[in-house]
Amino acid sequence: MKTFSQVQQIDARKSFMEECRNKAWSAACHADWIAHSLEPLMADYKRLQEEDHQLEADIKELEKALDNHTVDNRNKRKSLQERRNEIARQMQGIAQHAQQGQKAMEQLLQSVEASIALAKHAEEFEWKEVEAAAEQPETV
Repeated sequence: MKTFSQVQQIDARKSFMEECRNKAWSAACHADWIAHSLEPLMADYKRLQEEDHQLEADIKELEKALDNHTVDNRNKRKSLQERRNEIARQMQGIAQHAQQGQKAMEQLLQSVEASIALAKHAEEFEWKEVEAAAEQPETV
């Protein structure tokens, strides 16, 4: 008895190829959505980076000022450095989030490639029946 008739194989192949293509499209759409959601995140990172550079320049300017030895100057530098530390923590969090997004996108794009390759393989795949081996009489 055959597991699949020729017509059943054609139907199954067509259905499977469509499913593979749908999975590929879905994964590609998901990867694109992640990419778009990372754009504002990277804009925030850049904004924080620019603020950090400005704070660094401000601290250096205060260090070179004539009143660098005063309590007021030291307090200003201290508060600017505290802001830089806060920015560094925020940037680290953004970088980790972006890295996770990149990794997810890579995995999704690999899934796209695998699904497309599987659909292509299915174009030529045909179920082959395994014939039951004829039982050999045991010799003692």
